[in-house]
Amino acid sequence: MNVLSNALFGKSIAITDFPSRQDIMGIDMSGAANYVEQVARKLDFTNTYFHKPPHLDITAPEPQWLDQFDFVISSEVFEHVLPPVGRAFANALRLLKPGGVFLLTVPFTKTGDTVEHFPELHKWHLEKRDGEHILLNLTADGRCQQFDNLVFHGGEGETLEMRIFSETGVIAELKRAGFEAICIHDEPCSEFGIVWHQNWSLPISARRPKTETE
Repeated sequence: MNVLSNALFGKSIAITDFPSRQDIMGIDMSGAANYVEQVARKLDFTNTYFHKPPHLDITAPEPQWLDQFDFVISSEVFEHVLPPVGRAFANALRLLKPGGVFLLTVPFTKTGDTVEHFPELHKWHLEKRDGEHILLNLTADGRCQQFDNLVFHGGEGETLEMRIFSETGVIAELKRAGFEAICIHDEPCSEFGIVWHQNWSLPISARRPKTETE
């Protein structure tokens, strides 16, 4: 929320002190209850879900969501979307108006490359065997794959971990999608108790260019 405040209003202010601006439209993907209702009182703000209404699948958004928003928030979602993850980054850009800001958090490592757990995912389903989840996949070229030791994150909906991002991997995906002004926010804000004790998995902001290039 501190990054959103600075992106929209140029300064750090509490949500309760946001100006009432129904002309500012935003969208979130399964946003946390501790802020979504407060933001909705101040801005034209919609919290969406993958598994219930209002429904948004970031890999294939409906046309009514496109080119609509001054800001898009996605917190701890992109590590769960189906591969190729580039579709999700490209569609996040498409949700925004020109000049709109994308606010992203995902777990990421400081070194190495992004690791895709299931790079050939095609026709797949989960089964439970002996109390453990197993992922069975039929690749596009007809090979059968089986994966165990799956990682699920907490929360409702689709929480299977599909990948572990690296910092360079996240930045590369944002650039490839067409974002500019990409920034990893490690600055503290003591007024609101924001102090970062690590230099990974920090909030990221990026903007859709105001002028589209061919």
